[in-house]
Amino acid sequence: MAKKKIELFINIDNEKEFEYMLAHNLERLICAELHSSFAGPCTALDHLFVKIKLDWGDGKVVLLRVCVDEIQSLSRFQCQSEPVFLFILNNKITRVFRGVNNILFAEVAKKEIDYYNKGFEGRLVERPSYDIGEASPEEQKWLKTRLLERQEEEMLAVTQRNQRQAARKRHRAELMVPHLKHINFVLYWPHAKHAHPELYERWDINNIIMVGREEIHLTKEIAEDVLYAGDAPINEASLHMLLSGPSLAICFRLLDEDKHFVSLVRRILYEELAPLDESKSLNEQFPRKTAFDLYKTFSPAKEDVLRKRHEDKLKRRDEALEKRARRLSEMQRLARQAIEDAIQAKRALREQQKLQLLKAGNLSALEKLRQEPFDERVDIVVPEELPEEEESSEEENYDEYFPPAGLVIPGFYSPPNDIAKANGLAILFPTLVSENVTPEPEYLPPHVLVMIDMPKRYKAIETMANYKKEIIHMGIFKATCLTDAVHIAYSVKQFDSKQGNHDLESSKLAFMVSVKSDLALLELTDLIPFHVSRDPTVGEVECAALFSVDYSDHYNEFEDFV
Repeated sequence: MAKKKIELFINIDNEKEFEYMLAHNLERLICAELHSSFAGPCTALDHLFVKIKLDWGDGKVVLLRVCVDEIQSLSRFQCQSEPVFLFILNNKITRVFRGVNNILFAEVAKKEIDYYNKGFEGRLVERPSYDIGEASPEEQKWLKTRLLERQEEEMLAVTQRNQRQAARKRHRAELMVPHLKHINFVLYWPHAKHAHPELYERWDINNIIMVGREEIHLTKEIAEDVLYAGDAPINEASLHMLLSGPSLAICFRLLDEDKHFVSLVRRILYEELAPLDESKSLNEQFPRKTAFDLYKTFSPAKEDVLRKRHEDKLKRRDEALEKRARRLSEMQRLARQAIEDAIQAKRALREQQKLQLLKAGNLSALEKLRQEPFDERVDIVVPEELPEEEESSEEENYDEYFPPAGLVIPGFYSPPNDIAKANGLAILFPTLVSENVTPEPEYLPPHVLVMIDMPKRYKAIETMANYKKEIIHMGIFKATCLTDAVHIAYSVKQFDSKQGNHDLESSKLAFMVSVKSDLALLELTDLIPFHVSRDPTVGEVECAALFSVDYSDHYNEFEDFV
């Protein structure tokens, strides 16, 4: 007759079951193993729990396996893979143990059972205990440490993501450089847009023509992107001025193909002194400075800004008073002229009436008209003053930001290298750039890594032929796991051409698959892949390990789909 299997644990899956076990085992020692559903329970200490239940505890210890996913009082233990064990007596936690150390856990279990037996015999045992939903000092310390570790992991992940994005951004610009040798740009700050027409002659003598002009309101993010890999003085004052109004971006084309456009523009703007104009006197000449030094300024102090505003306000008020006085004088002159014209018109009308009476032979009426006094009164008034106008009140903004004084504010910016030039052109003049090259997307869509066993390679290629747009990269790697993957081919055709040198069993066909649409991923999962990334966050890291930013620059990885 077969022996009946001993059930060591009672499985608990919800709050109701957990509360029931606590309420009906107040006088017994409970040892609860906590786990999340994604990790499952730990079985490494099962042999030890047999001793605890049948030997050391003498049947007085209740063993629980608790899934904490739906238990609110144990929510602090959710979403972790490390095993946690709680010792509970009279609805109070007496001890928390973490990990799978057999020896240490055995010592803790024996000590807890000893405490329980002493209490059961009536001997007073003073020791701290905590409510089920309350974290002990030891837990709080562990949770704090865990939080710091998680923050460090998140910071590291963000740093690595930023590094990958920076590498991709630079590589994107490098790919555009050969196609944009003949065009360049200059960005003028809002306060120095007048510099463009003043410097125009310098372009003409160097065989440079203007092919694009844009006035654009920049945001901080776009401004920093335009100035990427450049040497513009990016400080609080220069950014504040750059974002204060519409900037002027000019795109130039170089007609001489044998010159390096970046170096030429930098020499014109940053190195050459203003040329002398023989047709002008010395007082009318531009100062003998470079264009950059001529148009750069320094941020003023807050007091200087406020003083200038006050002076401008007084000046505007004086100008308004002077304008009102001129207006009143002109209105008075026009009124007097109108009065004089009206009187002359009345006199002319009187003389005309006399002439008509004379022609009609009505002498009595004519004599009567002559005897009447001439009335020079007219309904026109000469204004003595203008009506009062409401003054526009300029309220002082106490929260207004003033950059620190003495910081350099450039008048313009020209990229110092081809990388900065290509990147800036793609942002400021995308249409002109697209006429010469189609830039790679700067940001990749969310994606995952899918690895297929090589015997299924033809089926995978056939399946993905309808979803080529969802495949960002593909390649063949020799790998037993992700950490030891070695690239051996870009395509199945290339792999088959040198198959004799590689083992099918250890080779995997890897796809970097966009999950913007999940159809391609679903088709690949039907092939029972060797590996699929858990989520796009993990997928980004795994794909970066296999596919570098310059992957397939010199080989058509998608030749299998042609």
